[in-house]
Amino acid sequence: MITAGIIAEYNPFHRGHRYHIRETRKKTGADYIIAVMSGDYVQRGEPAAADKYLRTRLALEGGADLVIELPVIYSTASAEYFASAGVRLLHNLGCVDYLSFGSERAEVKDYAPLVKILSEESAFFRQRLREELKMGKNFPLARKDAVKACAEREYPEKKILWDILETPNHILGLEYLKALNRMNSPIIPVTVRREGAGYHDENIRQKYPSASAIRKMLLDGGRENALCDLLTEAMGGGADLLLSHWKKDDTVCWDDLMRCLDYAILMEEEDVEEFFGFDVDMAARLQKMHKSGCSFSFLLDQLHTKRLTDAAWRRALLHRVLHIKKEDFLSTAADVPVPYARVLGFAKRAAPLLKRIRAQAEIPLIQKPAQGRKSFKSGSAAERLFEADIRAAQLYEQTAAAKSGRAPVSEWVRQQIIL
Repeated sequence: MITAGIIAEYNPFHRGHRYHIRETRKKTGADYIIAVMSGDYVQRGEPAAADKYLRTRLALEGGADLVIELPVIYSTASAEYFASAGVRLLHNLGCVDYLSFGSERAEVKDYAPLVKILSEESAFFRQRLREELKMGKNFPLARKDAVKACAEREYPEKKILWDILETPNHILGLEYLKALNRMNSPIIPVTVRREGAGYHDENIRQKYPSASAIRKMLLDGGRENALCDLLTEAMGGGADLLLSHWKKDDTVCWDDLMRCLDYAILMEEEDVEEFFGFDVDMAARLQKMHKSGCSFSFLLDQLHTKRLTDAAWRRALLHRVLHIKKEDFLSTAADVPVPYARVLGFAKRAAPLLKRIRAQAEIPLIQKPAQGRKSFKSGSAAERLFEADIRAAQLYEQTAAAKSGRAPVSEWVRQQIIL
């Protein structure tokens, strides 16, 4: 039994993701594909374009055999934490042979020099990073430029390293390889050449348009029937489900969460810097710039600085809304504890895979939310992690239900998707 893992957001699932799954099977000979997927909130620091259950259904219809939720604390963190947690979860299942990720043009071997630079963090690298930060650059840019300086010094002939450092999928692939290297994991990494649109390309009229293009189309008028054919072309199967979901207004965006943020700031029960993603300066800036009742885009414009990316602000603000504190995040990127595997859905053909995971995994396999209550010691880090997942899902569901005029469904009684 050969098993391959994919770490993804599927926000939303589209033809390019279907292609990735199909090519992964071809390249690895995998009998089963496990997708570790973000839940209702994604790494950009915002609610997903559709809830995790709809996205799970689309992923299973698109070829995945098992979908496991990446805990919200990690799915809304930086790329380093996101990748480390995804790799750790796959590693802990005890049965994953391959990790497959998309790449614009680099093969696994091309990443090796950068993995070495970032894993060793030489004195030259640390000094250069400090210098870049002193110049006022935000951390991602400063780190990238420090890595470039090391690469120019140690590997001047390897021009592909510059391509890797400039594209989002390459950077995420680099984080996956770093995590595998740190864990000394037996999982074998493989790349699938990305086809079609680039990560940020918003042109919907391509063979494999990006998730960004699909989200933009939905936001710009996805409730109009004239766009149904375009969406179907972009996504393949499942377009009707997503469009129906969107037309019913059964989804959540940042503006829907602003009242929660306003109230959290109004209460001021805790210091803002206690929440994950904040430091003292960020907390002070938020208190100064926040205006109750403003839109999210207005607030983000007010908070913007050269030192921090907008994504870093979105993640920090989302952690404030979801009440995710630094004390809940008891790990470094080098050692992310992922103490359970929450199943969101599976294909019936994957029954032997589930049996194997139960027998070999280092962590419990949770197929019903109520199992989580029985699986963890009271007050443990694992319990806090799981409760954060439940709390985050409840907020998304209650917000979406209020918008669409339906009764919310409690996360405690939600059923896994079985196809």
